[in-house]
Amino acid sequence: HKNPDMPAYHSKCNVSDVRIIGKIPLVPLKSSPTQKARTVAPPCPADKDDIIDETLLFFKANVLFRNFSIEKDSADLLLIYLILYTTQCLVTIRGKNKSQAQKDLYTLSVSNFQLPGEGGFPLGGLVSAPSSRADGDVLRQYLTQARQELGIRLLDKVYAGDESQPNKWWVCFSKRKFLDMSL
Repeated sequence: HKNPDMPAYHSKCNVSDVRIIGKIPLVPLKSSPTQKARTVAPPCPADKDDIIDETLLFFKANVLFRNFSIEKDSADLLLIYLILYTTQCLVTIRGKNKSQAQKDLYTLSVSNFQLPGEGGFPLGGLVSAPSSRADGDVLRQYLTQARQELGIRLLDKVYAGDESQPNKWWVCFSKRKFLDMSL
């Protein structure tokens, strides 16, 4: 039987010492070797999980929830955004080999996307617009870096056994709408 009170997995990232723009915390990120030159996020130690690790680790469980209580002083809003982005990535790579998926996810990561405060941003009532254009630019750079990094790590998981096609146990989650939202 279903337990309606079963909690979703929340972020464990510490947001006490990070910059917050539009209620989105710019938590430390680990960067792939190809990303090192383009980082705006504070670096995360290699031996610790970052928000991307949490997103991929908890994605399959969290995407099944229709409700998600956001914990105060946490990176949950960023976690929700990245879960929504993961779903968008899985839709994008469905039926493609790893090489094509890599190109498509890079294009998706750098494509124009909505920021908090702009129409179409999925977490509208939970976030606020950046206080200045400069803050908006920093947030866009941070989210672009997070999107690129998430794409790189997602491909490693989805194509771990076979580079000719994505793992069906990942792609099957592309049909789920987390919190009935999408990017």
